[in-house]
Amino acid sequence: MDYLAHFEMCALVNMLSEHQKGLYLVVSLIGQAQAVLGDFQKEKRQIFSDLVNALEERFAPSSQTELNRVQFKEFRQKASETLPGLGQSVRRLSNLTALLELCNTLAKEQSIDALVDSEMRLRIKQSRPKGLNNAIRLKVEFEAHNKAESRTMKSLGHL
Repeated sequence: MDYLAHFEMCALVNMLSEHQKGLYLVVSLIGQAQAVLGDFQKEKRQIFSDLVNALEERFAPSSQTELNRVQFKEFRQKASETLPGLGQSVRRLSNLTALLELCNTLAKEQSIDALVDSEMRLRIKQSRPKGLNNAIRLKVEFEAHNKAESRTMKSLGHL
């Protein structure tokens, strides 16, 4: 898949609701990825974020991008490998590394830019989250702090 097609796919997925994304992901899974569904209760099988987390834990550990980068940098031609074969191997490793980084970056940025609260959006951008999961964690923390602060301010007004 070329970068433009991958970019368009990422943009399309970001327009779907969480439930729609979950359904789309479930019906798209094949082979070993489909077996991950066995770990979920039936009613939780369509929760997109839970599915993504489970798939990432199974197939793309947090060090996967770095592992791909190191493999790419240290890659050497095998004794029996043809030059076209070498080119294909380098292309595959290059695409794996770039696509993982690109999709994670796009998802993280879209997740932040989708926020209605401009103050929260700015605070999260200033925190420079490393990935989508960090951005989501920051959003939840900021929301909890904002709610607690709001309750505190309301209670001070009633004294």
